[in-house]
Amino acid sequence: MKKFIKAFTAVVLSAMLSICAFAESSGFMGESNVISARTPYDKGYVEIRFSTGEAENAGVPLSYKEFLLSPTGNKIFKINEKTGETEMTAELDEKVSENSRGVIMNDVLFQATRTKIVAISLDDMKVKASQSFGEIVTDVSAIDGLLYFGVKNDDGISFVCTDSGKDFDIVWKYKCETTVTSAGLYNDFVVFGSGNKLVVHSKTENDYSENEIGGILKYVYAGKYAVFMTAENGMLYKLRLNSDGEAEALSELEIGGGISAPAEIDNKLFVSSENGFYVVDALNMEVTKTYPELKNGCSPIITTGSGFRAYVVSPVESEGKWYLYSVLDNEDELSLNEIVKIIDFTDGKIAVSESGTMFFRDAKGQIYALAIRENDILTIVIKLLLFTAIIVFLVLILRAWIKKHSDKTPKFT
Repeated sequence: MKKFIKAFTAVVLSAMLSICAFAESSGFMGESNVISARTPYDKGYVEIRFSTGEAENAGVPLSYKEFLLSPTGNKIFKINEKTGETEMTAELDEKVSENSRGVIMNDVLFQATRTKIVAISLDDMKVKASQSFGEIVTDVSAIDGLLYFGVKNDDGISFVCTDSGKDFDIVWKYKCETTVTSAGLYNDFVVFGSGNKLVVHSKTENDYSENEIGGILKYVYAGKYAVFMTAENGMLYKLRLNSDGEAEALSELEIGGGISAPAEIDNKLFVSSENGFYVVDALNMEVTKTYPELKNGCSPIITTGSGFRAYVVSPVESEGKWYLYSVLDNEDELSLNEIVKIIDFTDGKIAVSESGTMFFRDAKGQIYALAIRENDILTIVIKLLLFTAIIVFLVLILRAWIKKHSDKTPKFT
């Protein structure tokens, strides 16, 4: 009996090793197209589909249909979201902006370079037009054929609206006193920060109102029912506007420290700070959850393609690395998961596709495509085979034990 058990055990272990080896050779225990894997990650939770090479001058990545648009140097790479293969490339006459995010409108990418806005057809990646404005200092926003962005030149800082279909002719210009933020689109208005003012500007006309806020604004986020702002004084602001763009009520909440851009969904606000990571009830402007260990995180980003998740990257000084965290919302219960350790995410950027694939650019200019791991059919079959083999093995051992001891049981007549 002992020989039988040993032989059976050897067969089961051999089968398990063979199955595992097949799974590994088939790509289920390691990702392909990952270049110089600087970024350890939890393979049970996510997969890294591919990574690009490092780049000294990398712009902000964008997602377009099933593609990643990667601005690098004086080129825009159109990369397949699933395979990581570059399918087309656009070449520009100036290096891309490293911090200003471009925008897609009607299958055309309007990319910010250091001093220009360039229009690139995403069908063939050919440059359609370009125009110089000065140093581009904000992200580019777009709606109804119009572009909105901030520029800095000899005249100071301005926020401009240009017509994308008429050689970028300026429709209107707002002269800023000091700083300017990227814009949000709120109903029929463009909202952006200029110093300590929230400017509510008509999308098409040179008509606007200025609303004084308590601090110098850093970020403006246009929600569904209100405009949310973060300021240099560590305050989070909420301003409700009526249909005419007039201010109705201003609320504020002290978070403290340097604050990131907020992100909002279903009346939940997420914001990073020097003091931690906060979840805020957007209706009452009250903190509902705090993660004090997540200090100095990046601006959070929300995905809904694979179910709700809020992502934030935060440095862990004790390890000399950055962690990418996922905050899951399951029936109003928030849970925090560490999913990726990043070597350096200083000034890093994040983009997310409609399917929920996340692209993050680290301090080296390398972009990783990260997706929630899905159980494929072959993996499920392998797990079932292993589970069945273990159950059969235990049943045989139990039967052998019962038989052995039943022979020694006294028989009564």
